[in-house]
Amino acid sequence: MNVDKYFETIKSYRLLANHDLGQNFLIDQSLARKIVDLLEIDKDDQVLEIGPGAGSLSYFLNESKADCTLMDIDERFVLKLQNDFKENKNIKPILFNALDADLQGYSKIIGNLPYYITSQLILNVIVKATACKKAVFMIQKEAYDRLISLPNSKDYGPLSILLAFFGKVKKEFTVSPSSFSPAPHVESVVFSYTFFENRNVNAADFYRILSALFLHRRKTIYSNISLFLQDKQKAKLILEKAEIDGQKRPEQLSLSNFFTIYSLLKD
Repeated sequence: MNVDKYFETIKSYRLLANHDLGQNFLIDQSLARKIVDLLEIDKDDQVLEIGPGAGSLSYFLNESKADCTLMDIDERFVLKLQNDFKENKNIKPILFNALDADLQGYSKIIGNLPYYITSQLILNVIVKATACKKAVFMIQKEAYDRLISLPNSKDYGPLSILLAFFGKVKKEFTVSPSSFSPAPHVESVVFSYTFFENRNVNAADFYRILSALFLHRRKTIYSNISLFLQDKQKAKLILEKAEIDGQKRPEQLSLSNFFTIYSLLKD
């Protein structure tokens, strides 16, 4: 399968891109190879590509000897990929929604994520992909900036805390709109996410409590814990044990503050 011809075919799919699904096809083959190389695939890896679309990243996943599942909700492109890689039994294009998928078996995950469900997909990976060692994603720059937001910023919240707690985010490079067809209106960012080895905290449970503590961002952390517990006295006791000023708002607390609160609530 000639790489130049393959990417020329991808360019021809421009008019088939579904705007509602956030489809923008990467047409820069050198960038596609670079993104896949970041995943550092071993032959024993179980790889998942989320939203392969016309197959820009899939082409280079095909060069690995690992088992790769290409998961998309657009039947047109699943059929295309099934035909493209019919000679390679290690490549399995399937019609399925990644938000509903069981991700436990995958050790590496990659994807050019649709802008409208970027946060949900990343959350799904953190919570469900318990065996994952590394992920590489391309998302809109604005979405990336929200993901890495720090305390005292308006975007700091449950997902950015969860990401910082379970692994390391690394910005790899930006991608210009001209690298896509059709071209989006904004820049994209490719980032890698390396999971910490010891994950002995239930990510779903931690996220549930973080969401409750950020439920009313304008209220104090004392108010949010009180509402969560339905008990003001217990909320006061937890904050005293955690040595946290109850009059602070959620966005003013650090990751370690939230983990301390989480641990006390669990106890």
